[in-house]
Amino acid sequence: MATLFPSMPARAERISLSQDWRFHKGAADGAQATDFQDASWRPVAVPHDWAIEDRPDGSPPFERSAKSGQDYGYLSGGTGWYRRELQADAAMLRSVVQLRFEAIYMNADIWLNGEHLTQHHYGYSAFAIDLTGKLKPGRNVIAIRVNHEDPSSRWYAGSGIIRPAHLEVLDRLHIDPDGVALSTPVATADKGQVAVGTTIVNRTGKSSPVVLTTSIRDALGRVVATAQQRQTLKPGQAVIPQTLTVERPHLWSPDSPNLYTLVQEVGVGGSVTDRRTTRFGIRTISIDAQQGLRINGQPIKLRGGNFHHDNYMIGAAGWPDADARKVALMKDAGYNAIRSAHNPASQATLDAADELGLLVIDEAFDMWENPKREKDYARFFATDWHADLDSLVVSGRNHPSVIAWSIGNEIPEQGTAKGIATAHRLANRVRELDPTRPVTQGINIDSPQNTGSFATDDVARHFAELDIAGYNYRAHLFEKDHRNFPDRVMYTSESLSKEAFPYWRAVETMPWVIGDFVWTAFDYLGESGIGWTGFSHDWKKLAPYPFHLAYAGEIDATGRKRPAAYYREIVWKTGSNPIAAFVQQPAGTQDLPGRDMYDPPAPLDWRLDDVHPSWTWPGQEGRPLDVVVYSAYPRVELRLNDRVVGRADTGIATEYKARFKLPYAPGILTATGLDENGKPLSSWTLRTAGRPASVRVTIDRDGFRANGEDLIYVTAQLVDANGTPIYAQGDDLPIRFTASGAGAIRGAAGGNPALSQSLTSGSTHSFHGRAVAVLQSKVQAGSAAITVQAGQLPPVRINVRSISGR
Repeated sequence: MATLFPSMPARAERISLSQDWRFHKGAADGAQATDFQDASWRPVAVPHDWAIEDRPDGSPPFERSAKSGQDYGYLSGGTGWYRRELQADAAMLRSVVQLRFEAIYMNADIWLNGEHLTQHHYGYSAFAIDLTGKLKPGRNVIAIRVNHEDPSSRWYAGSGIIRPAHLEVLDRLHIDPDGVALSTPVATADKGQVAVGTTIVNRTGKSSPVVLTTSIRDALGRVVATAQQRQTLKPGQAVIPQTLTVERPHLWSPDSPNLYTLVQEVGVGGSVTDRRTTRFGIRTISIDAQQGLRINGQPIKLRGGNFHHDNYMIGAAGWPDADARKVALMKDAGYNAIRSAHNPASQATLDAADELGLLVIDEAFDMWENPKREKDYARFFATDWHADLDSLVVSGRNHPSVIAWSIGNEIPEQGTAKGIATAHRLANRVRELDPTRPVTQGINIDSPQNTGSFATDDVARHFAELDIAGYNYRAHLFEKDHRNFPDRVMYTSESLSKEAFPYWRAVETMPWVIGDFVWTAFDYLGESGIGWTGFSHDWKKLAPYPFHLAYAGEIDATGRKRPAAYYREIVWKTGSNPIAAFVQQPAGTQDLPGRDMYDPPAPLDWRLDDVHPSWTWPGQEGRPLDVVVYSAYPRVELRLNDRVVGRADTGIATEYKARFKLPYAPGILTATGLDENGKPLSSWTLRTAGRPASVRVTIDRDGFRANGEDLIYVTAQLVDANGTPIYAQGDDLPIRFTASGAGAIRGAAGGNPALSQSLTSGSTHSFHGRAVAVLQSKVQAGSAAITVQAGQLPPVRINVRSISGR
């Protein structure tokens, strides 16, 4: 369990603390003590979420009586303990040492060698603990108690050290790890201006002359700009400003996410005491109600999606590869923007957005002082908001992908005197830390007076505290509010999937509306069945146990695009899939139980259309089936077994949809897009599948590093003898994922929102012919062998390589 750190050079060391933790679920009296015996505790790596794990007897973690119930996907929080040893040598004892956590959910108490260091409440904010002078030679013990009281959240948040942890080991004269603030006020084809403020910390106890050397390197490692500043630093800290110019820069934008690296060195007496790198992009943001949003002066509309932070079969454990995969899948589905609902995005999410070119609205809170759930963060907001809001901005301000800061979502006190005063404080604090980005908030109430007067309209006064106005499910207000407040910039911070067309028409036709963020882009745990049953009319009930997924994602929890995602690509005119065809669930049958259990449903309907990418409907022979074709072309033609079923016009007037009804017969259903003259342009085909004959196994990368952190996603797709994918639930099979050698299975699932089954054992069940597993590297290099067994079909084995290095 102990980790021996080598003697430290005179520059910053960032040491991952992902490995060598021990964990105990439940109370553990005296576990903060250095000599506490933890040999019986379970070894874990972090990020880690205990709430998703099977019980000791191997049964799944879901329970009908869970206190947080439908909100939490019938999972539970509780108390958990973590312990880890650190070995400190003489060099570390001479250094400045910081223990850093990106997030612990929630209410964490932290001890070092039995001494209580701090308590941190918010489950999503990053924080640092200064260990300088507290470490002792040799063995040291970190102990953490996480006290997650239910109910704390409207969705599944997880429990434990849910994001990465690391040590910063620094010279006594160093760059503050949170102290680099970078902006790019000029970004043109000819010149990029980079303004940097760098906080240098002097803990030597005496004044010291320092040299701060800053350089900018391009993607090939070439130095393209340099600056140097000499200054004598007194004990304490000081901010050193510098301005650098990059000639003919490669600008950052969603279409061309070019990145540079800022390299900074602190020199004292000819020696380098610290070296820090910061990745960034050269770009400008401008927004107004006349021209909308511009990146580098070029107009852009936000094709946005909300998502929560969990990673399904591994729960809320925010392993960087898992978070990055969600961003990549959204990019592939045509999204160019993310709203991190309703908490700060992970660094891995922001890194991936930087690399892939997605724009981010980074959100701070789901509540302020008035609670939404009995044990939520509102208990601590009054004392903690300042530090937690600072954490959001400081950790995200150097990411070019971040274009706005959201101070809250559907806050209970919105549009009241109390809420306006709080919004004022939060917005001003954000602007103090980062004056380069706008402040926003997701608001879900109408103006009660509808007068358009700031004097009588508290909602208008609340919006006036913001730079851009987030409307949740209120696109119908855009025209009226624009007449009353012509300088207000608006967007839908949340919208209904089934209303993609009208929401996007507002974006296309109203310059002051800069984008639309659907609820939701990616499926998530909790808010059980909101995308299938919806809410009851009184807003009190969602889907009953065993539903645990929201099933509201246009991308399902395993990463598979659902029909709504294909429709959105056509509405957005991305060109990726200009035609797609789907079949309505036949009358008298059900894909999942409870579709219409709430009659009438709540006024807002999050249920996605019950259509399927399948032409396999045994038992429906000769019965009429409804087919919907989504098309970016002016006309479509539908054929069954090469016979024309019908043709139809598509466009704005039809919301890019054509509908057909035809008797079911097995075979090949083909939808073809035609131009105005009837010329075929592209087609979409659905084939009737036979019985499962084999399992097709694919992986999302060929290998990984032996660091105990990297992930590979393994997809198992059932196919028939002709290679046609299986979709009919009657042909789904149990699937077992196992691994040996240099990797281990961390989770596996099929995405069925109503199947209460283990997520972490590797044993699952396909859903519509598919299941996905997560393979994680170990710390020893070598080969990892994966075996996939689907029912009685022949097993499939593949090997991946794990190489040394972080």
